[in-house]
Amino acid sequence: MLAVSAGGGAQSAAGRGGRADVGAQAASDKLDVLFVIDNSSSMSGKQQLLAKSLPQFVSRLTNPPCVDAQGKPTASQPAEPSAACASGGRQFKPIADIHFGAISTSLGSHGGDICTNQNVLREQDDQAQLIPSKRTGVASYQDSGFLAFDATGNAGERNLVTLTDSLSAMISATGEQGCGYEAPLEAMYRFLVDPEPPLSVAVVDQASTPMGSNDVLLEQRRRFLRPDSSLAIVIFSDENDCSIVDSGLGWLVASAASPGAGSPIAMPRATSACETNPNDECCRSCAEQETSPPAGCVTLAQDSVCSVVPAGQAYASYDSLNDRLNLRCFQQQRRFGFDFLQPVERYSNALTQPKVENRAGILVDNPLFAARDGKGPRSATLVSVSVIVGAPWQDLATTASLSGGPLEYLDSSGLESAGRWPLLLGDEKNGVPPSDPFMIESVDPRSGQNPLTMTAVAPATSTNPQENPINGHEKNDPGRYDLQLACIFALPTPIDCAPAEIGCDCAPDKSGQLSDVITENSPLCQPPSGGPPGSMQYYGKAYPGTRELGFARLMGDRAVAASICTKPVNDATSPDYGYGPAFEALLGRIAQTIK
Repeated sequence: MLAVSAGGGAQSAAGRGGRADVGAQAASDKLDVLFVIDNSSSMSGKQQLLAKSLPQFVSRLTNPPCVDAQGKPTASQPAEPSAACASGGRQFKPIADIHFGAISTSLGSHGGDICTNQNVLREQDDQAQLIPSKRTGVASYQDSGFLAFDATGNAGERNLVTLTDSLSAMISATGEQGCGYEAPLEAMYRFLVDPEPPLSVAVVDQASTPMGSNDVLLEQRRRFLRPDSSLAIVIFSDENDCSIVDSGLGWLVASAASPGAGSPIAMPRATSACETNPNDECCRSCAEQETSPPAGCVTLAQDSVCSVVPAGQAYASYDSLNDRLNLRCFQQQRRFGFDFLQPVERYSNALTQPKVENRAGILVDNPLFAARDGKGPRSATLVSVSVIVGAPWQDLATTASLSGGPLEYLDSSGLESAGRWPLLLGDEKNGVPPSDPFMIESVDPRSGQNPLTMTAVAPATSTNPQENPINGHEKNDPGRYDLQLACIFALPTPIDCAPAEIGCDCAPDKSGQLSDVITENSPLCQPPSGGPPGSMQYYGKAYPGTRELGFARLMGDRAVAASICTKPVNDATSPDYGYGPAFEALLGRIAQTIK
């Protein structure tokens, strides 16, 4: 029997919901930019669109626009960083020294047996190392794993075309064959903060156990991350974060079979209290080994759910229909009675606090802020974060944007004052779901309407992929393989899916039959004019990214949030095209950190 203990995730010293004060804003003349890129099977089109959005971002960093007293671009813009503004002033000083790096969200199976076949899919565990060290033929500055821009040409590339081409190639090289347990927050932590990033995670005495220390990563970190630079982190993912704990039974989440024995693993069910209130003291796993129940709670044997034990099992467990491997990360406490995901406070603390715990639980200097080489320590105010994740762009946009103006994302203060966080996140502590139904994680079709646009959730029977402008409509999933979508967007180029093509949502089966595609009736596979689904994928998708957004909220004014579902714009030169508005929001934050 599994010895599941209550509260699988490590706890935050600051407690849930706390936003740390990091002091007065500091400034630097150097910038390090880290991209954390989802490389799971649905990301190809989004990575391509991201790559197309990079030249404008790099250009704006190195040749910022001239703005007026209201911060709006002036009519005349300088062609070169050294040129003076005809009117107004630069948004910030042109940055002449920049590092660009990229890592993926794939960290393997945390001791389980999913995402372990490195011979077939070599991108399942990138160990949070820089992409050029994990892919062949990807250029980096002096084989460092990252790209360097230096306006003088002495310590990096000065040609922006060459630089952006290399950066686009690096982003694209992350690929889409990574692990489906996307862990953007933990990957970020491992590369930037972890005092002892593991080489691997193994199961020892039924517990996930970090093994070794990744010296390659540590050297990459040392060279990439200057102790006195401004740091910008771009998290880019179409799924909710699944940063599994590397301790206890964390391996269980990513396991189809028990270690050693190879017997099938069935996830335990949760007590009846979990369904209505996952935070209730009586909410716990049916697989727990307890000598007595919490005060006021019945024993597991008396619970209406836990008392029903399937034949051959030691505890009440799910059948295969309700225990799909790719859905083990959502609503764990409600469904399983435990939470084996790291709390998001782990990551806001890591980008805030001067000390972090090492593997032994001892507080040590946070590598992100520690002084070295006669420079630093870095101020926490020099850290900026952009999360580009699954959410309706309407929930994150200004009122003017919703009224037909150019897409402009609210900053953190704007999201707070406009009351947008309850739409996106609800109140998990008190069991309140997001008030925007499109942000609720659910296998079953949802109902309701977006509180801002009054857009109603459209039924799964619809054959119009534009019945609502947020996610088209719900989809059928009798096999319970997937979650409903937070949002969709038109792909720049539709994809004709080959039979059984991985990563193509409209792919026929191996024999070329479309029966499953037709049954699911996904808006992704329906032509824009409407009609039954086919093998052509017209739209990209994203699921509710509530954990990444919760992390952004904890980061306060140092974070900006944007949707990975782009606004419908066909003109590639428009500021609204692709991820231009997301980068514009990040540039507004970076500007505060540059001197």
